[in-house]
Amino acid sequence: MEPPERAGNESETLHTPVGVKSWVWKYFGFRKRDGAVVRDVAVCKEKDCQCEMKYVGNTSNLSAHLKRRHGIDGECKERTQASTPATSLTTFFPPKLSNTSKRAKNITKGIAFFICKDMRPYCVVENEGFRYLLQVLEPRYNIPSRQHFSESYIPNLYTKVRDEVIQSLMSVERVAITSDGWTSCTTESYITVTCHFIDNKWQMKNHVLQTRVLGDTHSGVNIGQVLRSACEEWGILDKAPALVTDNASNMIKAGEEAGLSPHIKCFTHTLNLTTQDGLKIAATERLLGRVRRIVSFFHRSAVATTVLHEKQSLLGLPHHKLKADVKTRWNSSFEMLERFLEQQAAVMATLLDKKVRKGSCDVHTLSESDLLAAEQMVSLLAPLKAATTLMCEEKQPTVSIVAPLRIKLLAHFEYAPEDSPLIKDMKRLMSDDLRERYVDEEPFLLRAAALDPRFKKLPFLGDERRNQIFEYLAEEAKESEAQPEETPPQSSPHQISMELNEVCDAETTKECPPVSKKSKVLEDLFGDSFCTEDPSVRDKTSKELAHDEVRKYRDVASLSLDGKVLDWWRAHQAEFPLLADLAKTYLCIPGTSVPSERVFSTAGDIVRSERSVLSTEHVDLLIFLKKNLSWSTIESIEL
Repeated sequence: MEPPERAGNESETLHTPVGVKSWVWKYFGFRKRDGAVVRDVAVCKEKDCQCEMKYVGNTSNLSAHLKRRHGIDGECKERTQASTPATSLTTFFPPKLSNTSKRAKNITKGIAFFICKDMRPYCVVENEGFRYLLQVLEPRYNIPSRQHFSESYIPNLYTKVRDEVIQSLMSVERVAITSDGWTSCTTESYITVTCHFIDNKWQMKNHVLQTRVLGDTHSGVNIGQVLRSACEEWGILDKAPALVTDNASNMIKAGEEAGLSPHIKCFTHTLNLTTQDGLKIAATERLLGRVRRIVSFFHRSAVATTVLHEKQSLLGLPHHKLKADVKTRWNSSFEMLERFLEQQAAVMATLLDKKVRKGSCDVHTLSESDLLAAEQMVSLLAPLKAATTLMCEEKQPTVSIVAPLRIKLLAHFEYAPEDSPLIKDMKRLMSDDLRERYVDEEPFLLRAAALDPRFKKLPFLGDERRNQIFEYLAEEAKESEAQPEETPPQSSPHQISMELNEVCDAETTKECPPVSKKSKVLEDLFGDSFCTEDPSVRDKTSKELAHDEVRKYRDVASLSLDGKVLDWWRAHQAEFPLLADLAKTYLCIPGTSVPSERVFSTAGDIVRSERSVLSTEHVDLLIFLKKNLSWSTIESIEL
């Protein structure tokens, strides 16, 4: 069929019908004739085409022409363009993340970690700044409500972490617990229990187990019941738990009530009591009072503080503020004296300055004799400050240092020719107090020192006492030696004969018998007399083996004082298996109750005035997660 006749004038204007929706009218139009639009013939607008097509209200023939002659598929373009606006809207307004998506779960887990570790209130998720931050970081994330975190997510997280702590406690031989009491800003009394142990990788582990309200009096019986129930609740009663507390009489009674042994008194608390005795001398109190008066003046006077900064710059001294002490903390008195002596020249120059003298007529610097006494006091107390700092270590054993430190400090308290009467009085009182401490615990502490490769030579003891310590350790090692495994029942001679016949029959028929059956026969025949060990070693009793191991241990070179004790034992565990097991049961015990006392500052940040309505259950939960939750732990937990 021939195409319709082509029009002659290609330059005339083609008119597109108004109100039509089909895409073909971008490429077709109508001509005008005598001023009227001819609607029964559509003309193609493509260059060099001008083909006329009959139009009766249907565009099928028009679209067919465009596809066949010009390769234009308008329907495909129309579908593509129709889908483009939806894609753009998705780009500008992405859909919200599903609460079950991996991304949303990780963000929720991160918020829970932030609340627990940084001790933030649950309402932080409703704060405008926090919500804006998350909107910037992930606009698709829906922030859960505070109730979701407080009532569901964080309690579930506590359950997961608690299960992991219990699992880690199941494989240890011994644990030690520390305990102390504290009072919140809402005057509620709590008692916190922490535990300590050495794991199979010879790493010291510390966990806060629980924080409980102690509604009754702080009597030894009540505290002992709390400790006992804590051991039962956490399944450590069969781990021979040791107890570390301060020297308070109720804590000593609590240890007896709970039946926990050994009960080690906190060495830092002991040093505090010992030093306080020395600081109660009248001359010492008078000197501390004078320094305290000067320090308080500088803390009150802005003019004196400004002048002090000027004098520090002129004298080339560090721009340090003077420190005030707290009477119940001896180390704060030491730090006050130390800082005053450091800034003494600047302080004296400031007090003589005209700007300051106008309002400080009653404040005077120390005399020469006072300065000399202060210097001697700082020299006397410096080793005790160093010992306190050393005992606060949590990643290395500290109980093994108590006996060497105690003996070293007693030697430090001996009179020296240059000592003033004040220093002699302080030494006498402090020595008498420290000498009376740890009388009952001394044998245990000396054995712990012997199991520390740094102090195993026990140079501060005589030969006889030293030998007694290692003799006791050998006896303990012998008793703790693992029982031999049960041997399988021996086969009867008749059974052995039948098995031999089976083997012979198999060889006769050229069949290869199972290797396990031959081995079983050899084991039955020679198992009672065959041994791969040296007969001389095999015939030794467990007591002889323990004593040989102790002798070998004593002959090995000591570890340097800056060495890692637990790393040394991990490297020598195979060489000294009996003593290594014994070392775990001794060295896991901390020498101080500092871990439980450190909870006080944590609790103070959690239970503060704006969170005074926090329930006791959530106090326990949040303190537990603050101390036990870590990056590796939360990443491995699925919630």
